[in-house]
Amino acid sequence: MENANRAGLPVALQPSVKTPVAAQKYRTLWQDAMRRFLRNRLAVFGLIIVLFFLFLAVFANLIAPYPYDKANFAQVRMFPFKNWAHPLGTDEIGRDYLSRLIYGARTSMTVGIIIQLIALSIGVPMGGLAGYLGGKVDFVVTRLIEVMTAFPGLLFAILIVSVWGGGFWKVILALSITSWIGIARLVRGQVLSLREKEYVEAARSLGATSRNILFRHLVPNALSPLLVAVSFGIPGAIFGEAGLSFLGIGINDPIASWGKMVGISGAYAKVYWHLALFPTLAIALLMLGFSFVGDGLRDALDPKFIE
Repeated sequence: MENANRAGLPVALQPSVKTPVAAQKYRTLWQDAMRRFLRNRLAVFGLIIVLFFLFLAVFANLIAPYPYDKANFAQVRMFPFKNWAHPLGTDEIGRDYLSRLIYGARTSMTVGIIIQLIALSIGVPMGGLAGYLGGKVDFVVTRLIEVMTAFPGLLFAILIVSVWGGGFWKVILALSITSWIGIARLVRGQVLSLREKEYVEAARSLGATSRNILFRHLVPNALSPLLVAVSFGIPGAIFGEAGLSFLGIGINDPIASWGKMVGISGAYAKVYWHLALFPTLAIALLMLGFSFVGDGLRDALDPKFIE
């Protein structure tokens, strides 16, 4: 400051040494994405719906007033709001309908999450190796994806379950056979676009192995579209399980399934309307919640988003 005064500079132009320059705060990609997601009201509403059903699924044993398989033949097909012991009525063999709906949430959420985990465990390595290695590996994986894409997922699952029989794990296996296709295609495309980036070349020049480059640099940078794909894949798996159970070849009794509840009640839905209405509303609400979350994630993670 003394040197500046000696130079005869005006006070306004003299450098300040007393006030340090405030460090600018930077937000990471995920912090920006979370902020944009929380500003999306529909996405937050969808997240609340999904968390509500997830809460029901996890704590069904504590929340449900009755076991899901407890029958009472003296109280068959009771209408809702007639007896507060069974606020949503009872089904065709006297089981509490509210309890069945709560346990149905556990079935649907479990099926959807497990199928997506299987899809990720198959699709991510296959798509990543095909995109990074290229050549014969890419050719084989691409041809396999094209062959599997020719089979309609739900129809293929119907064929498999019809041959193997219904059941919880058989339904999951049948729906998982084609669930990885979209994940593998997505990861392959992302890796193809990222493998020539500067940071990949830098890692390769420093001696990083192909495995480290693929799983420490390429796959994490493809995580954003993967999250969106999973958020849309879970309701697709739930809808597939509901469809199989509706046809009577999915989840077996006495396990509660919304699709089976709708299918069984179809024969007398004109009279006992609640038996088909409540599980249908539950399926629709859960699908809506995941759709809102998926749309919100897609907007929040869009790299072209500019504020």
